[in-house]
Amino acid sequence: MRNLKIKATRWQEQSLPADTERETFAAPRLPDNLVDHSICRSDSFLYHRLGVDEGGERYWYLYALSLTGETSLWVLGVFDTPEQVDFFLALHSDNPLYVPGLRQLEAGAGWLRVNDAGQLVYPHYTGVYQVGLKSYRVSALVSQPGIYTASYGNRDHIDYLGEAPEKEICLLVYSHFDSRLRGCKLC
Repeated sequence: MRNLKIKATRWQEQSLPADTERETFAAPRLPDNLVDHSICRSDSFLYHRLGVDEGGERYWYLYALSLTGETSLWVLGVFDTPEQVDFFLALHSDNPLYVPGLRQLEAGAGWLRVNDAGQLVYPHYTGVYQVGLKSYRVSALVSQPGIYTASYGNRDHIDYLGEAPEKEICLLVYSHFDSRLRGCKLC
């Protein structure tokens, strides 16, 4: 196994961003389910680590905001622990193509905010990862809240990877991606 190191600054606690629609600062009272919001920076990306508690279960999200070229937000994964976030951060900061980051096509300036009801609003593990003619697509199932579907496309051929809760679909996509990078697992 490679000795991975995070090629970014240390994590720093960060307040929630201003509400760009109303031009006010984030609510003075943070949502009860917010566990952590930290940032760190590499040469090309501003990384966000978001920890939330949903019904007693912790979700740790890793986002990458592109600092070069076209501004884009990517969700790199959703995990059980902050240590898993650090592992994926090390993979991504070493080479962004080692992690299938899902591009948030609808994400704008207010991608992370507190809504009028005092609830945290943030992107989930959905979006598109595309390199050349190959792509991964993850979307939430409207008919089954909390369940996501994933597919892999190669030119005009689409493989359905399955349906699962958010953390499991992230693992499924990364496992498929990793097995493709490493070649045949039977060899």
